[in-house]
Formats: sequence, C-alpha cells, structure tokens
Amino acid sequence: MTLSAEQIEKLYQFTRKHFVEFYDVQTELVDHLANDIEEQWETNPEDTFEAALDISFKKFGVFGFQEVLEAKAKALNKYYWRAVWDIYKCFFTLPKLMFTLAMCCLSFLILKYTPHFGYTLGAIAVAFFALYLGQVMLLNKAIKQEQKKTGRKWMYQELLGNLGGLIGLAGAFVQGLARLPKFREGYHDYSIMLISIGVVGVALLSYVTLFILPEKITTYLKEEYKAYYV
Repeated sequence: MTLSAEQIEKLYQFTRKHFVEFYDVQTELVDHLANDIEEQWETNPEDTFEAALDISFKKFGVFGFQEVLEAKAKALNKYYWRAVWDIYKCFFTLPKLMFTLAMCCLSFLILKYTPHFGYTLGAIAVAFFALYLGQVMLLNKAIKQEQKKTGRKWMYQELLGNLGGLIGLAGAFVQGLARLPKFREGYHDYSIMLISIGVVGVALLSYVTLFILPEKITTYLKEEYKAYYV
C-alpha cells in the first residue's frame, strides 16, 4: 500500500503540529514517515494510517522531532561556514590577493595621512554600520517576501537572515573602533597597518556573508530541493 496525496498532506500537518516550521525539514520528515508507514503496512496491512503514524512518531523518542531539527540546523550551519571560508580565503590567494593588499595599503595611507584621525575612524565605523545594517534589512525583507510568495519557510533562510550567527559583528566592530585612541600620534606604523588589515578583513567577511553567499546558498538549495521548491 502507498499513501494517498491526502495522507501525505496530513503528514505535513502533523510535522507543523509538532513545531517543525521549516518546509525543507518537514519534507525530509514526511518522506521518512511515509516510508516507515508503508513498510509497516507490508507486514500489518490492517493497521490504520493514524495507528501506523503513531508508531512511526514514537520511534523519534521523547523529544519528537527536536533532535532532527537540531541535527539539520547543525549540518546547515556547518555547510554555511564552510562556504564562507571557501569564498573568503580566495581573497588571500592569487589573483584576488592583489586586490586585498591594495585595499590594505589604501586603508593604511588614509589612516596614516589623514589630518583628522579620530574623525576618520568614526566615519569608517558609521559607514560600515550603516551599510551593514541596511543590507541586513534588505536581505531579511527579501526573505520575508519570498516566504510570503511561496507560503513556505526554509531553514536556510533563517541562517542567511542572521548571517550564520554573525549578526553581532557590526556592533562589535564599531565598538572596537570607538575604543581606539583618537590621536594618530599614539600609533606606530605597524599599529595603523594592523587596524587597516582588520578593517579590510571585516569588510571582506561582510561582503561575503551579505552579498555573495545568500545567492550562492539559495541557488544550491533550490537545486537540491527542486522537486519541492515551487
């Protein structure tokens, strides 16, 4: 016996009832439950759909689907950061290394020769925070529009929306700049170079997580779930 379309929909409702809000996780659970129910029917064809579902659900233990959700989130987070690193490290290998070095040198020259060192640091902090916050808002707006359009929430969208847990980067970076001494006379050249490297490093990481990775991950997962992503 195989499950009907109506019974498949009931499985989706069942996962939502048990606090699984992400469609990709729902789909994996529905596939698992459906296969298990059909296997039960091969040996016990007299069992009702509800009875077979209850048996299948009990196999998940006392925490229900929670462990599956946690495992999925952990795996997706691992994929996210592996993707971040794969893209980020390209800026420190040829040919993009030349661009990174040029940006570090430019940042160093600006900080070294500006007549208003403190104001320049402040301007960098404000500009970074404004661009960062603005792009995060645009990214989350696009995610909400996509969810409204499809009527579905995907776990990767939540990961993208909070930048893989990196959402506090902007605040920490701005606070770090704000605590630096405001007079250039207190810095040696190597100190200014370290600040420049830090500014460029954080800027590149933000560029990867805000602009490159969302499209990359969305494209990859749409392909992986193309049978369901409609």
